[in-house]
Amino acid sequence: MKMKRSCVKAHTSIAHPDSSGARETASPVVGQIEGVRSGRLSHMAALLVALLMSGCARTLSPVDLVWPNPPDDPKIRYVRGYSSGNEFGKTGLDAFREVLFGDDVGGRLAKPYGVAADKEGRVYVTDSGQAMVWVFDEQTKKVTYLGTSGQGALKSPIGIAVDARGVIFVSDVTLKRVYGFDQKGKLVTAIGKGDELPRPAGLAIDPATNRLYVSDTKLHKIRVYDANTGAFVKEIGDRGTEDGKFNFPTNLFIRRDKLYVGDTGNFRVQILDLEGKFLKKIGQLGDRLGDLARPKGIGVDSDGHIYVVDAAFDNFQIFNEEGKLLLYIGEAGTSPGKFWLPAGMYIDERDRIYVADQYNNRVQVFQYLKDKSAVPLVGTKQ
Repeated sequence: MKMKRSCVKAHTSIAHPDSSGARETASPVVGQIEGVRSGRLSHMAALLVALLMSGCARTLSPVDLVWPNPPDDPKIRYVRGYSSGNEFGKTGLDAFREVLFGDDVGGRLAKPYGVAADKEGRVYVTDSGQAMVWVFDEQTKKVTYLGTSGQGALKSPIGIAVDARGVIFVSDVTLKRVYGFDQKGKLVTAIGKGDELPRPAGLAIDPATNRLYVSDTKLHKIRVYDANTGAFVKEIGDRGTEDGKFNFPTNLFIRRDKLYVGDTGNFRVQILDLEGKFLKKIGQLGDRLGDLARPKGIGVDSDGHIYVVDAAFDNFQIFNEEGKLLLYIGEAGTSPGKFWLPAGMYIDERDRIYVADQYNNRVQVFQYLKDKSAVPLVGTKQ
């Protein structure tokens, strides 16, 4: 499943100032000591003022990656990645602290799994390695966190979904709960009593009814709740290999009144209506193009193409509604457009494609380049 990548413009890594470079060695001559101290303090003060005024914003050369490779018309473009608390640049004070003490003020994603986005441009990422949710806000250029303290403190967050009210739902496999947070991080909803959800995983919201769909890998079922009240509504499926049954269902996605289920243990994606009626399935176990080995995240773009992340292949594949492979993106690696054990996926209303790249400690973002003449995505030439 190897694919040649498009031409990538070299991007420059950012070198953080070494704190030792800001220090001067004191002269052994006693009479010069005070002058050295004064010079050092003046140097530090000037540095602090400059950093505070500049904001120490990061500058990266662009990465230009498209699929399929030229000269074919591009259908998918790499946009960017999210990986740290300094994603939008450090403040001057943060940079000064790093110069002085070597502090990593922002920190990095440890083990991202689930990803979602809202209409305001905020990107939400569950981090099971740090037991919290990261919020990357494109409008305010800030990074904030959810589920770090109080009754809503998380332990092993996995799935994530955001409803029309802006409530952020997070599944936690250790707590056996689904928590709902408001935009300020306050816990407003808790779903799951006792062993009602022994291992909740993927989440999806039906925007028409505001019903919350929760896959449970231990029950091998999907449970449906009223997102407004937390009340249980119904249950879908059971364990099995037949159509409409599941074997370790993981990730979920809803678009145009259809529920897409990553039926990981059956090596397929099942498509159901929102009441749970089986409609169709795609994928089968194998190692060829179009096969699935460890399907995880799922998404559907505005033209109905179905995207499936495969953690075993370190890529995501794109199918039409009949299950025909159209294109695949990625391979094992650490550079942009490559993956290392990818997991969750989300596609927003702008056809932005978000993929949690677990062991590369990042979320990668791509754009589906919708054809203006409405010609569908076709072909697999790479």
